[in-house]
Amino acid sequence: MNRASSDGSSMWSPFSLSAQTGVESFEVVQSGPRRLWDVTEAAHAWWDAQGRPDFERFGLTVSREGQRAWLDSPDNPVPVVR
Repeated sequence: MNRASSDGSSMWSPFSLSAQTGVESFEVVQSGPRRLWDVTEAAHAWWDAQGRPDFERFGLTVSREGQRAWLDSPDNPVPVVR
């Protein structure tokens, strides 16, 4: 995955996963100003802690002040992982 950040630098987090019998962990190499795999793991941990909700339970509110994702209700915002 390649992405340009707001300061123009690039970030990348290559990964591919294949089912291998007996393999329980994989090495991830990260580069750039933001640790994308760490963000992915934090987001997955939050999703898992919420009971692995389906996409139908998520919503998005967009206003002049910005945008906000939420789970089940606008009163329950999805945390921003940084």
